[in-house]
Amino acid sequence: MDERFPLHYQIACIVLTALFVWSFSIAREPRQWRRLFQSMFSKGEQFSVNKNKVIDETLKRYGIVIAMIILVADVGCFVAMVTYKERMHAKQMSAEDWNRLQEQNKIQSASPAQGRAGIN
Repeated sequence: MDERFPLHYQIACIVLTALFVWSFSIAREPRQWRRLFQSMFSKGEQFSVNKNKVIDETLKRYGIVIAMIILVADVGCFVAMVTYKERMHAKQMSAEDWNRLQEQNKIQSASPAQGRAGIN
């Protein structure tokens, strides 16, 4: 397995993406999902057109919000996965490495034109 992208981040991204697609599909077409739910769990109840319309509108309204929250979590997980290697490298740096890096940043900020051109 590739060390740059740890397995737990990959699994989380796959699960969150699947949840996003599922919740977004419910929000886009709530009538089919409501009918499926009612056919499986609410067989004995009387169906009301107005009640079903309210259920469809509620599913649409809250479904989009829930789908967007899942999408934000998915993107956050993806960014954490992509930046994992750099974050772990920075975490493992010693105090001497940090001092050396800060010195290099000071030198480059003092003379930015020379630093970009490669002239020291």
